[in-house]
Amino acid sequence: METRLAQRRYRFGWRLFTGATTWLKWWLLTGIVLIPVLSALLADVFELGLWSITAAVLQWFAAGTAGMLLFGNLAVWVSRGCTRREITVAFMLFGVLASVALAAYLTLGFIAEHALMALVDEPPTSFGAALASGVRYLAITPVYCFAGVLVAALATRYGGSGGFTTAVLFGTGALYAATLYLEFNDAWFDPGRSTALSAIAAIVLAAALAAGCAAALRSIPVRGKQA
Repeated sequence: METRLAQRRYRFGWRLFTGATTWLKWWLLTGIVLIPVLSALLADVFELGLWSITAAVLQWFAAGTAGMLLFGNLAVWVSRGCTRREITVAFMLFGVLASVALAAYLTLGFIAEHALMALVDEPPTSFGAALASGVRYLAITPVYCFAGVLVAALATRYGGSGGFTTAVLFGTGALYAATLYLEFNDAWFDPGRSTALSAIAAIVLAAALAAGCAAALRSIPVRGKQA
């Protein structure tokens, strides 16, 4: 019994991941087929393809989905007997699984787009650059994902406070600027020391956000909804 209870947090995190994947599967399948095809058909208009735009948009979708999942369900989970520790571990696992899966999905999309654009004309980048475009999201996606969770956790704790709203606006703006720089830095496509530094910077930022999430969730007060 004790072992089963100890493992519950991990099963919880896995269910969060599989539930989100099931909910989004048709959108994801449609996107990875349709967008590369459109990139090939509209190669004269969108010379660099459409998948890079899709990848950038999906980062915000990942942040929003993770945040809303927590904000909308935290009180329900606690009322059903989930401890804050279990919720914390579950969301850490969910964030890692979601980030790896989305990075793999985006990498596959970049490869598919490159292959289809090569069929109709000279592709705008090499296969190596297309592969690097997707792989870099292994470091970028966790930043978005854990940022969404952290904002949701802080909103649950401090929501309604004018100071919190102001802090979120300034904090989100600063984080957005830093993330955009990391995401679209040319160093990702120039293998060497600069690429390693960009990856390290992204990983450190993601780790700091994850630590903030853990600190906020482990002691977060859960208020009942107002009638």
